[in-house]
Amino acid sequence: MTLSPHGSSAVATGSLRKGLPIMLLGGVLAWVAGQSWSVQRGSGEVFQVLMAYGNLAVMAVAAQLVAGPRGRAWMMATAGAVGMTVPWFFGLAFAQQGQGVLLPSLVVLVTSWGMTWVVSTLTRVTVRRRGR
Repeated sequence: MTLSPHGSSAVATGSLRKGLPIMLLGGVLAWVAGQSWSVQRGSGEVFQVLMAYGNLAVMAVAAQLVAGPRGRAWMMATAGAVGMTVPWFFGLAFAQQGQGVLLPSLVVLVTSWGMTWVVSTLTRVTVRRRGR
């Protein structure tokens, strides 16, 4: 790697070992962001979901950039979906005393996986095009 006033050069290999934990933690942080804007504060469920998925998308970009070309979109999507769905499932199970948590949890799992996959894929494509 070199640094100069005219720019820098670095070998862009990425670190999958760092990217996946960032995405997993990003899923948990997305859940926390959604919970911080709870319905009890009068913000409504739509804003709560937008906060959660917006944070998940931002973390997907960061995790994909850290992972580099080694981080496949399906890997990032799986880590993000698990990170967001697991606390969502247990929070919902606690709030509803275990009744009716399977379907909402599956919806969160599928939508968070799909959104993270799309954002990660778009990030990979953008980085690839900028590198040419």
